[in-house]
Amino acid sequence: MSLDTLPVYRGLRVPRVARWSAEQDITPRVYLQGGRLVYRDPDLTRVSTQQGALWRVWSLAPGKGVPLLANLHPARQRRMMVRSLCQVCGLSTATEAAAEGGQLVLTGSGEVAGRGPIEEQERTMNPPLHLACAWESVRRCPHLLEGYAAARVTDARPWGLHGILHAPEGRRTAAGDLAVALVSPAQIAYEDSRLPLVLAGQTILELTGVRPVDLRVEAARAGLDGAEAGR
Repeated sequence: MSLDTLPVYRGLRVPRVARWSAEQDITPRVYLQGGRLVYRDPDLTRVSTQQGALWRVWSLAPGKGVPLLANLHPARQRRMMVRSLCQVCGLSTATEAAAEGGQLVLTGSGEVAGRGPIEEQERTMNPPLHLACAWESVRRCPHLLEGYAAARVTDARPWGLHGILHAPEGRRTAAGDLAVALVSPAQIAYEDSRLPLVLAGQTILELTGVRPVDLRVEAARAGLDGAEAGR
């Protein structure tokens, strides 16, 4: 693992999961066919259907434009969640998780009002991290400088998807497909019968075996720069 391979913007290393301004939402109109959302192009529908739902389509242009650090690129987020890859460097967290008694997860205090410790069975859309990558993030990332919670978790179970729930409009298109209307953003569990009606944008994990940790203590124990000095 090397943080030196990350793209740098104005002196700040940019996490692999972050979306860049050149990466755009190019999702076409969706329709209802056979009880699930589809695109007009069947090939696009096929490659965009993952985890039981149709996903929004985003262009890929990492490193182009301005990094949007608070926004996760949907395709990279999904891949990192499914494969337990570090959201910062993009490499597997499995070896560190086995050695340290669980994956390291991090949540910014600004994401939840009155953010306290990460709790048992809490749900998250944040991929895991390596300790070194987490320590770099909490010292440099603007939205983590306000505060954060960290924990090791023994299991991060795939729970469901976050996206836009749709419903039939009651009319058909010229091609015979049912038109659909937006209902609301929603978090839908994989076992929920409404999952095929969600246009997905993020994968959700449920955390169990949660052990809150002091990131500075772990960083100091690992000999990471700045941990002992209290910077």
